[in-house]
Amino acid sequence: MVKESTNELIYPIILHHEEIGYSVEIPDINGAWTEGITKQQALDKARNLIGTTLVDQPRLPTPTPLDNIIVLSKSGDIKTTVTIDLAFYQQLMSGKGSQENNNAF
Repeated sequence: MVKESTNELIYPIILHHEEIGYSVEIPDINGAWTEGITKQQALDKARNLIGTTLVDQPRLPTPTPLDNIIVLSKSGDIKTTVTIDLAFYQQLMSGKGSQENNNAF
């Protein structure tokens, strides 16, 4: 889902609980996986991966409806969505975001 006025994207992800932490599958970004020690870190890394992958794409992949994502309940997998502010990544990639961060140090 894309909210035109705010450049927000909402994509589904699947959290896979591992022995240590979580791996994250991003079905709509071909072959995209990331990981995190905590659930929050895994979600943040998924947002960053999606944002940096899609920031310069002329056509965005259509998000799969969450109801269409199939997970095995016995495995403990969790399906959810993440919201990405594409404007933030556009600013970051243009150098404006990193320049502001450099000035903060």
